[in-house]
Amino acid sequence: MRYYFSILGGLMAMCCLNDAPAYAGGTDTITLNRGWTLTETSEGVPLAATVPGVVQMDLIRHGKLPDPYYRLAEDSIQWVGERDWVYRTSFVLTEAQLLRPNIHLLFEGLDTYATVKLNGKVILQSKNMFVGHEVDVKGLVRGENELEITFASPLRSALPLYEASGRINYPADNDHAETRLSVFTRKAPYHYGWDWGERMLTLGPWRPVRLLLRGENYLRDYPVINFNPKAKQPIEVWLPEGTIVGRGEGALRYRLKDVTGKTVYEYTGNLPRGTRGNSPYVCHALPDPQLWWPNGMGKPYLYTAEFLLYDSKRAKTPCDSLSFRVGLRTIELVREADRWGRSFYFKVNGQPLYAKGANYIPPTLMLPARTQAELSQLFDDVVGSNFNMLRVWGGGVYEDDRFYDLADERGILVWQDFMFACTAYPGDEAFLADVRGELDYNIRRLRRHASLATWCGNNEIREAMKYWGWQKKYSKETYQLFAQSYTKLFRQLIPSRLKALDPLRPYIESSPDTANWGRPASLGLGESHYWGVWYGREPFEILRERIPRFMSEFGVQSFPTMPSVQRFSRPEDWAIESEVMKAHQKSSIGNDVILHYIKAEYPEPKTFRDFTYLSQVMQGRGIALGLRLQRAAAPQCMGSLYWQINDAWPAVSWSSIDYYGTWKGLQYQAKKAFQPVVLVPNKGGDTIRITSDRMEGEELVRLEAEVLDFHGNKLREWHSGAVRLSRGIMQEDIAVPYETFFPDEEAKATRFVRYRLTVLGEQHTVLSEELYFAKSPKELRLPVPNSFFYSLEPSEDGRSYDLRLRSPVLRKDLYIECSIPGVHLSDNFFDLLPGEEVCLRLTPRAGYTLPKGLRPESFSFLSINDLQTR
Repeated sequence: MRYYFSILGGLMAMCCLNDAPAYAGGTDTITLNRGWTLTETSEGVPLAATVPGVVQMDLIRHGKLPDPYYRLAEDSIQWVGERDWVYRTSFVLTEAQLLRPNIHLLFEGLDTYATVKLNGKVILQSKNMFVGHEVDVKGLVRGENELEITFASPLRSALPLYEASGRINYPADNDHAETRLSVFTRKAPYHYGWDWGERMLTLGPWRPVRLLLRGENYLRDYPVINFNPKAKQPIEVWLPEGTIVGRGEGALRYRLKDVTGKTVYEYTGNLPRGTRGNSPYVCHALPDPQLWWPNGMGKPYLYTAEFLLYDSKRAKTPCDSLSFRVGLRTIELVREADRWGRSFYFKVNGQPLYAKGANYIPPTLMLPARTQAELSQLFDDVVGSNFNMLRVWGGGVYEDDRFYDLADERGILVWQDFMFACTAYPGDEAFLADVRGELDYNIRRLRRHASLATWCGNNEIREAMKYWGWQKKYSKETYQLFAQSYTKLFRQLIPSRLKALDPLRPYIESSPDTANWGRPASLGLGESHYWGVWYGREPFEILRERIPRFMSEFGVQSFPTMPSVQRFSRPEDWAIESEVMKAHQKSSIGNDVILHYIKAEYPEPKTFRDFTYLSQVMQGRGIALGLRLQRAAAPQCMGSLYWQINDAWPAVSWSSIDYYGTWKGLQYQAKKAFQPVVLVPNKGGDTIRITSDRMEGEELVRLEAEVLDFHGNKLREWHSGAVRLSRGIMQEDIAVPYETFFPDEEAKATRFVRYRLTVLGEQHTVLSEELYFAKSPKELRLPVPNSFFYSLEPSEDGRSYDLRLRSPVLRKDLYIECSIPGVHLSDNFFDLLPGEEVCLRLTPRAGYTLPKGLRPESFSFLSINDLQTR
């Protein structure tokens, strides 16, 4: 089945003021972020509070709660989620402000069971963390105003729902409690615990609270801009129901501006009542439309759409306005029968896309603690690592607007799950009504973004219904209830709301959509979560055979680096089975499986530091092999999203970037595996596959090989004939003289091949490089690293450093450790070739600056060579 979709952009231009000016038309926004207090109950002692925020953040700041991420603090913080909390503030409005025709309070996010009072009167009761609320308070505000928000314990609030269900203890195994109440509450599932996260039930106004002062007519929602390049008038501007509020008459001016600010199209029209939501407000063409492309395929070009609302067509001053960015592009999700089964891939602007990226989880348990700089850092990381897609996983939250703005700007497609994961959910009328409000709010909020590629109903629930043993664990009646609720939610409610609000964007009912990792024959039928590697303890090499149509999850765990471990533990904790390390390892099988994979390929670790290092080498090399093999299988496989890019707290996990922002070995390896052109040796090493998704024009290239020993002596050279590297997704196999490279077992243990793909006629232009070893690292006879040279110098820009390295012998999987927090190295966990100097750039992570006079003593080095010589 083929889905077609095209769209749209956005960022609303709103002025966030602490003191609104005299009314001059338009909407004035007062952000209520000052003067808040927090008490445990209405009788408690007030503490100064931060809004947006959650209770735990303020308790930590006031010394009432320990650092929840340090050592064994998890148990000591659970009481917070068992109690009720009250936030209060006051605000003053002038006489002129009180005369505004429309005054609303906007609560962008309340976590979770909240009762709001304004001047002593209840104006809102909310029970869904994922929904924003706009409340008309025109008749309630006065000069001096008191605002109070009471947050009830999510556990006590959900208990009556559990009782009403007949005490069904749902299969929410990641809810770290004996009675699993999480399914009854529309709160981030991961707050209740996960197999990579601690349990922390936050409460509070986790997104901004604002006062909106408006005129009689105003713009309440974004218009929708569709792009259909096949139409004579390819750009359609729609005004969905509720976009404009007021008398229903007047005029609207629409302008489309290019990146220089030049207006490329303008239209002004009346607003008769019949135009809203029933037909386009205007359709138009552009003489040379610039398309929005994902990272690596072209530029993510964004126009700016501007809307000016007038009380009448003759008025000169608008009564309201908004603007947002618009990306013109088409996207299709292609699911069609073919020779491998049924395809699963995306087309952007008619071009097949190989999706490259990872699964994304919330970056912290206390969501308002994330800074904008850290969010920007994330997108720097994914763009710099050659990603073009992130999957926003269904056990977290719908991200805030800035996340999707950055995705638009940087060309990162977003696979967006709805927030349901790994368990059955209720299907009663009240629950579905609550979810409907959540769906409507978030679909309307996010549909304008060019980066939003697809909606997905849930994570792994359809697979769980079939294969996770719920039929045996629960009674027939209870399992039938699960199945009926699943149908109501994921096959009826969600598709119906998408049809009404976002009908052109594709919908995936559940991920994985069909395939199951324990049934290899099903891998040809759609996207897959392949956990035979990890839970099945299958070797990484099995990924040569287990080729899905689209890999949306797979991974193995690793420990954080030692500098990160030191930030949440003490030296006495530095043992795999210490209580602290076990507390930060939420997978019951985790450490044993990590050791299993280390021992298969690497020397057995003798110290805790060796273990943390080898876990990252193993994870990086193993998952990168899978990424390369999946890319080499295109077009059979058309996507690789590994599990997972980030952490929600300092943990042993599947992440490639740890909680403190340090790149693990996997992030460095993924960056290389996702570069436009990669070289992939086959299992026997006698064939090299060139796999490419470059969008540049055709070039003639050739494969070159140098056979070197571990001391840098060149033993043999070879090159292929000319190969035409074409535009788009392509594969080319080249046979290599493996038997002459490795004539015997001695050669396999003492030498390696350096492959390079070079452009003919362009000296020193290398498109890709790959090192090939004929044996596993533990079987190589690596030389003793007796000497090693390195130097550190400030770079020309004065804000970073250059670290130069040189070794007379091969240093296998060299790890460079810096004792200074926040230092990022341009490369790490790599093979340092004998006799060659490497220059690495050192830059600060978000929130850090590099100290002046950074010294070489701040660095230490570890390689497989070092472990072999102990």
